[in-house]
Amino acid sequence: MRKSIFYRLIALVIILSSAISLFTGCSKDKQDEESKKILLDISGYTIVRYDASISRITKQTAKLKTTIKDTLGLELTVATDWYNPSTPPDPNAKEILIDHTNRKESADALAKLKDSKEKDAFIIDITENKIVILGKTDYSTLRGISYFIKNYVMTSPEGSGLDITHGKNIMQDYNAVKNISIDGKLDMDIELISTVLGVPEENPSNILGYPSEVTAVSFPSIIELQHQKNKEDNGTLIAAVAVGEKALSNPLNTAACILESRDGGQSWNIIARPKETIDPTIWGGSMAHIYELPAQLGDMPAGTLLYSANSVNYNYKSHIGVYRSYDCGKTWEEFVIVARGGGLGAGVWEPVMFYNDSDGYLYCFYSDDSNRKYDQRIVYKRSKDGINWERAVDVCAFDKFEARPGMPVITKMGNGEFFLVYEYCGANGQCFIHYKKTRDITKWNPSDPGTLLEVKVGTSTYKAASSPSCVWTPAGGECGTLFATGRREFGGDGTNRVFVSFDYGKTWDSIENPLPYDWYGSLDLTDRIGYRPIMVLGSDPSVIHYINITDTPKRRVERAQYARLKVCD
Repeated sequence: MRKSIFYRLIALVIILSSAISLFTGCSKDKQDEESKKILLDISGYTIVRYDASISRITKQTAKLKTTIKDTLGLELTVATDWYNPSTPPDPNAKEILIDHTNRKESADALAKLKDSKEKDAFIIDITENKIVILGKTDYSTLRGISYFIKNYVMTSPEGSGLDITHGKNIMQDYNAVKNISIDGKLDMDIELISTVLGVPEENPSNILGYPSEVTAVSFPSIIELQHQKNKEDNGTLIAAVAVGEKALSNPLNTAACILESRDGGQSWNIIARPKETIDPTIWGGSMAHIYELPAQLGDMPAGTLLYSANSVNYNYKSHIGVYRSYDCGKTWEEFVIVARGGGLGAGVWEPVMFYNDSDGYLYCFYSDDSNRKYDQRIVYKRSKDGINWERAVDVCAFDKFEARPGMPVITKMGNGEFFLVYEYCGANGQCFIHYKKTRDITKWNPSDPGTLLEVKVGTSTYKAASSPSCVWTPAGGECGTLFATGRREFGGDGTNRVFVSFDYGKTWDSIENPLPYDWYGSLDLTDRIGYRPIMVLGSDPSVIHYINITDTPKRRVERAQYARLKVCD
């Protein structure tokens, strides 16, 4: 990474045990560098996409077309590989083949790709009259297209041929580093690490140790242990997810699933299924948040794990219970109820824990349906010992009945302000994400709707909606870096984006989501794609642990995926 007199570059890097470097240093003489490029004339080529590609591949193909036009000045036609048997395609036609097309060259490339031991590899294969971009899975195909755009199209001299200096035949692991830039202010290398929990698509049974049609996971949460008495346990990753309602018949009576990774997220083991014990007649462990106490709280020492979760019978009652673990998540005790509510339409939901070291209180922010004056509001309660909780305080309680603010997530920034994101469903019915800031965590203006989270990308304006998350890191510049994200976006090209601010939320840029998913294309198959991601800081405050719900390659079921991000000054 270089730092110039005008810009401070930062890099967001996924840390793996064996990193792959995709980029070489810049030449001192740009003209000399371009003179050494190997260029291919692609005028007259057609971009041919597999007719049954998922929607994100379709959108990424459109992005490829646009980038070629912007860089090379060529207006290439996009077509699918469907053809009338009476008029088969010309084998000598000049084509850029995307995904598993019915062309011979795609089949040849797939045969080469099968030699790779990486389950999610992609290939870029350039032969006479054909350029093939293909992955073993939908997601590796998406990465292959992005890699081609970045390393072939965008490196091409303006108005010249396609730069193929990078290679005519390359295979790359799907998890290879991806580079993203923002106008000279941000330079990010991104890499997915692992699937935390996913259901086998061909045999979705016994994934959690009992016969069940578990085909959904939601509300992921993650921490890196940092405050354990046994120092060898620090650095362990603990994740939590809720399993879908098709597991309701299982005798554990819980949606909760706790997982552990001791190899930096490369592999995960299920270590616990916390049960609802205070009221075992209702379904427990959903809409949960896992948290490690950074300091002593009452009788609970630093390092105690807390699991705040919703338990509900949708017909008539719900509560937010808190579980604790003193052995790194292996065993759990439900020890207190923070809030009680009714059933669907009158319940309490979506808790998030936050310890404020300046006043020594543990805060629980949550969504509350129980007050009939509001369709829903956001409140907090706080406690000095984890047992006794003060009365609820309004954070968002809007006059418009159907406003329904919810799903709060909070982070503290380096300037002393607390930054809260939430969905506000009164904004045109789309649950657009809004945010508020305050220097005193106990003082909020409940009637203030906050600020809409939006950003311009080129001529488009993105607005995030549903399932917000946020985190601030001191890395990346004088004001650190603030990240915020949501489940879906409006006003852009449909790609998942993460919003980035370098001035404590005053202005925003955006990057592509490090854990992409096809929310739009999955609506008919699943309903929890992208459902409340979580970003948290690691023991190294420049490291961000990121977990989200993504769709599997065949889009039958959902999975929790994990990425570790590093922001470098």
